[in-house]
Amino acid sequence: MALDDPHFQAAPWTLHGDAIVAVKRVDRDVAKRLVPPDADVVAVWPGRTLAILYLANYRKSPVGEYRELIVAPALVSRKGRVGFWISHIYVDSAASLAAGRTIWALPKQMTAIDWGADRLSSSSPQLQLQSVVAPSRGSLPLPFIGAAMSKYGLAQSWFAVRGNARVGFARASMELSEQIGLSELGFSGTMGVWVCSQMKVTIGRPRK
Repeated sequence: MALDDPHFQAAPWTLHGDAIVAVKRVDRDVAKRLVPPDADVVAVWPGRTLAILYLANYRKSPVGEYRELIVAPALVSRKGRVGFWISHIYVDSAASLAAGRTIWALPKQMTAIDWGADRLSSSSPQLQLQSVVAPSRGSLPLPFIGAAMSKYGLAQSWFAVRGNARVGFARASMELSEQIGLSELGFSGTMGVWVCSQMKVTIGRPRK
């Protein structure tokens, strides 16, 4: 499968919106079950790596408004590059799904995502999510930069992610269940999350 398609705007893509991000240290053996065999899980603490749960509401993108949930179970090293492995990604836009699979080899799946002022939910045969997020007490304008890896079918890619947002800290109550063992990552219960508002994020051109 080609990573470029003339029917979609070429990468990089810039998106505007809001996001909620949870970061957890997880056991490397748990993470290994959700990454390819040829990827080495990077430890950030003895026996543990970092996992990310990312929820976004994009008000502006090359394919219009949509919502997204990303699970990255580990920071990995693969083929000389380092980045967060995206094992699961759900969107509520058919155009985003098609573009993500085609351009970045992202394993996107469709689901309904309801984004409210302080509540997020999704209910489908593949994914069950319920989240209540307390308001952030303050925020600061901060830049961010990182990298991610993904695979869809026979295609695979590595790409940079950079952007800026007003970032605050809040408490969230989450219930996340999925048929392929995502509950083992620990993204259920009450936890601290980063609340990103007025976000601008650029997804870079993929590299094989």
